[in-house]
Parts: sequence; structure tokens; C-alpha cells
Amino acid sequence: MPKADPTGLDSSPATVAILDAALIEFERHGLRRVALDDVARRAGVSRTTIYRRFANRDELVAAVIERENVALFADIANELKSAGPQSNYYVEAFTLSILRFRRHHVLNQLIADEPALVMEMLHTHYGAAIERMAAALKVIFPAGFADRIGAQAVNDLADTILRYAAMVLLLPSVQPLETPEDLRAFATRHFLPSLPASLRTVSA
Repeated sequence: MPKADPTGLDSSPATVAILDAALIEFERHGLRRVALDDVARRAGVSRTTIYRRFANRDELVAAVIERENVALFADIANELKSAGPQSNYYVEAFTLSILRFRRHHVLNQLIADEPALVMEMLHTHYGAAIERMAAALKVIFPAGFADRIGAQAVNDLADTILRYAAMVLLLPSVQPLETPEDLRAFATRHFLPSLPASLRTVSA
């Protein structure tokens, strides 16, 4: 069987079992300390089965993170879409992205414990992350808005959200950035003014 591409994972039962098992092991032991033998044992497969799909542990880590990111961005989009009127789509998308990321045990642990690995993975998979965020934005935008501004503008916005989110998650801050109110204030003061004027005024 071909190895799973971290940006387009297969959904075979064995692969799903491996990813589920790896996620549990990552939660319990951290990404760097997980042994593939433990993942194989929990998934009920052999190490050979894992290596048929993932060349090494780093590829398995990337696949787990990608799957969790896909689910995370979809959840963010659905939550914003069903939340009702908000003061600004962009501020709320930014704020909810940070809050939901912090509530995800493995992703938040990755930021806290393995910032160098995060940077390495961003270099490798940043394009896929932009695609996920752009897809989420298309869900929460008013009908027809994404088509009106064009794919490049949507991708540029997704890129900007991710860059500012990485700033909040990875860098220390002299101002509090813990509560939703803190994050909205940061987004309004720093993130929103960085957007083109044509996008800045779109509200829910």
C-alpha cells in the first residue's frame, strides 16, 4: 500500500487505527517519546504495517497533526457559522482559532514542548495549513463573498491569520493573551489593521 501523504491521508481501517493509537500515545507520552512498538500494540497491527504507510516516526507525527488540523479548522468554521452575529468575521476567526488550538491537548502540548518541531513542520506543511484555513473561511463568509474577493484574497487572509496566530502561540507577550477578550483586543489592535481596507470592514 502507498504511504499516506500527510496532506491527503488514506482512510483505510488500518491507517485510521494507527492514527487513533498514535494520538493517544502522543497525549500520554509526548511526541518525541512515543515508541512505534507502543503505537502498533495499541492499534493492533505490526510495526511492518505502520512502516508500509509511514516511512518513520516524523511522518507519522505529521500525519496525526494534519488530521487533527483538518478536524480543528472544520470545527472552527462550523462553530463560527452557527454562532450568530459577531462584530467581525476576522477577529472572531482569529480568536476562536487560538482558543480551540489551546484546548486541543496534543496540538497545544506540541507548541509548549516542541517549538523547534513546530517550526520544522510549518516549513514543510504550511501550504496545507493555508488550504485548511482558506476552506474554513469560505464556510463562514457570507454567501458569495469568497467568490467576489477571489481565491488569492482568501488565501492571503488565511496566511495572515496563521502568521498572527503563530505569533500569539509561539512568542512571549508583554500583554495578557489568555482570555477571549484579550485575544479580540490583540486582533483588533494588531491583526485587523494589517488587512486590506476592502476586507477589513466585512462583519457578520
